[in-house]
Amino acid sequence: MQRTHLRISIATALVVLAGAGSLSACGNSASSEPAPEPARAEKAKFDPANFGDPATGASAYLPLIPGTQSVREGFTLVGGRKVPHTVTTTVTDVYREVDGVRTVLMLDHEVDGGQVTQISVDYVAEDKQGNVWNLGGYTQEYEGGRFVSAIDPWLQGVNGAKAGILVQADPRVETPVYSVSQPDKEEDSVAEVIKVGSRHCVPFDCFKDVLVVREGKASAPDNEFKYYARDVGQIDNVPRGDSVHKDVEKLINLTTLSPQALAEISKEALRLDHNAPKQSPSVFGGLPVGQRG
Repeated sequence: MQRTHLRISIATALVVLAGAGSLSACGNSASSEPAPEPARAEKAKFDPANFGDPATGASAYLPLIPGTQSVREGFTLVGGRKVPHTVTTTVTDVYREVDGVRTVLMLDHEVDGGQVTQISVDYVAEDKQGNVWNLGGYTQEYEGGRFVSAIDPWLQGVNGAKAGILVQADPRVETPVYSVSQPDKEEDSVAEVIKVGSRHCVPFDCFKDVLVVREGKASAPDNEFKYYARDVGQIDNVPRGDSVHKDVEKLINLTTLSPQALAEISKEALRLDHNAPKQSPSVFGGLPVGQRG
């Protein structure tokens, strides 16, 4: 699922949009599931020839359609204190080749306690079977509106990093634990299908066909449950026992941006992508940068 100053116009617009919903919610929960033991994750075979257009929208549970923007709102722990937490995720129309695969950039803005704390890009793509892959990421952290550091830079094939599957094309409960990513020779981020076809409610709406996935590190897999609604994408994030920040993120808004709004957001994604070689040259240095498609 991972800060150059964000332009005030965009930051303000995102905060206003995030404030459009409430946090009352209903529905089923998978929180009663037992915590898993550390397990070795299965790694899907990465083959650049098995990828085509990265943003066809073919994925059932994470449609990659440029201009789609979702807002999830809840709480997080900052210094042991519970503060309001908002994540705005946008599928941009910026593309970048990663290890022979054309990826599309997903842009995340995180706002904690009314201030932008992180802006990140994830490099994702669909394979020909409909699996959504995670091929890299780059995050900038902010304090008081100012850039302070770049964290978690990685790309498939660079320094031993390995791509993984973010959302499966045909998720099933009996599927073994699988790798979401293995950045920079670190331990895998892993996932496990917990439920398929469940009903779940969030402030934005109630959904009938929901996929529930447990995600975490291989040594601490019980970090969070992510809820994906068919034809929508992620609608909820529920922290589990291994979670440090206890992020709660419930969908409060889903929209398709106008061409003008998409262009503005995509400029922010380009700015991050083009800043990555300066901040993380060991990962991004000397590689082609992203471009609007």
